[in-house]
Amino acid sequence: MANMNDVASLAKVSRGTVSNYINGVKIKPELAERIERAIKELDYVPNQAARSLKKQTSDTIAFILPTIWTPFFAELTNYIQLELQKRNLKMLLCNSQNNYNLELDYVKMAKEEKVRGIITISYSDIDPYITANLPIVSIERYFNQQVPFVTSDNFQGARLAAQELHQRGARRLLMILRELPNNLGIYERMNGFIDYCKHKKIAYHVYLDKGNSKDFSQRVDQYLNEIYQDECRFDGVFTVTDRYAEYVMESFKQLSWTIPEDVQLIGFDGAKSYQNQPLIISTIAQDIQKIAEISVAELVDFDKDKEIQAKHILPVRFLNLNTTRDVN
Repeated sequence: MANMNDVASLAKVSRGTVSNYINGVKIKPELAERIERAIKELDYVPNQAARSLKKQTSDTIAFILPTIWTPFFAELTNYIQLELQKRNLKMLLCNSQNNYNLELDYVKMAKEEKVRGIITISYSDIDPYITANLPIVSIERYFNQQVPFVTSDNFQGARLAAQELHQRGARRLLMILRELPNNLGIYERMNGFIDYCKHKKIAYHVYLDKGNSKDFSQRVDQYLNEIYQDECRFDGVFTVTDRYAEYVMESFKQLSWTIPEDVQLIGFDGAKSYQNQPLIISTIAQDIQKIAEISVAELVDFDKDKEIQAKHILPVRFLNLNTTRDVN
C-alpha cells in the first residue's frame, strides 16, 4: 500500500509539500498537479483520522436541511457537496424533517468539534444554542449578526413574479403559500407580491394555508376546484415554490380553464430534480450554485472574532417557460 513518502518520491517533491497539499495548504499549481497525478497513479488514500488528529479539527461539515424531497433542496445539496470536495472536505447530511431535537444533536456535535461546522436551513427554534464560537452558516433564515447569512432576494423576486404576470395581461392575481413559522423567505415573497399589487392597484388574493405539509396538495386542489368551478376568478397565479406550482398544474388538468391560455402561472426556485431535466413551469430562478459557493466559503473562512458576519442577498431572475404567455 502506497504511503506519503511514495507520493513525494514519484512527484519529486518533499514529504512536507505532499502533506501541505493534502491538508489544504496552498502550494504552487505545478507542484499540486504533480502530486495529484502521483496520488492517482499510486492509488494513495490519505489517513483522514491522522489528519484530523494533527489539525485538531474535523474534515466533515454537517449540512442540516428540513427535507430532501424538493428539487431546490436536492440541487443545493449537490452543489454544496461539490464545493466541499474542492476543499477536501466531506459532508454529513442531516435530513431533519424539521425535527427540533435532531437539529440540536448536530449543533451539539459541532460544539464538541466532532464536525468542523454546520451549514443549515433550519426553521426550528434553535436560536438559544447558536453562539459566536460555533462555526455555522445559515441559508434562508436570519439568526443574528454573529451568523453568516445567505439567501435570495425573495422580496424582489415575488415583486418580479407579479410584474411579469401583469405585463403579460393578467389582471386578477392569486398567490398560494403555506404557513411556515421562522421561514423568513416565504413571508418576504408574500410581502413582495402584495407590495407590487398594491402599488399597481391590481386585484389580488393570498391563499395562506395553515395546515400540514402532507395534505397540502389536496387542500390546494379543493380550493382551486371551488373558486374555478363557474368562472375564471384569477388569470394569474404565483406560488412561492415550483413544487406548489406543480400542484396547481395538476388541478387545472381537471378544470375547464387551461394554462397559460386562460391562467398564467409562475413558481419560485428554478431547480431541477436531475441534471438534464427540462424546466417547464415559468419561475423566479434562484442562483442555487452561487448560494452553495458562498455558504461553503463563509464556513471555511469563518472568523469567530468578527463582531458582524456577512449577509448575502443574491439576485434572482425570471424564466419565461411554458406556463406564461409572451408580452403583448
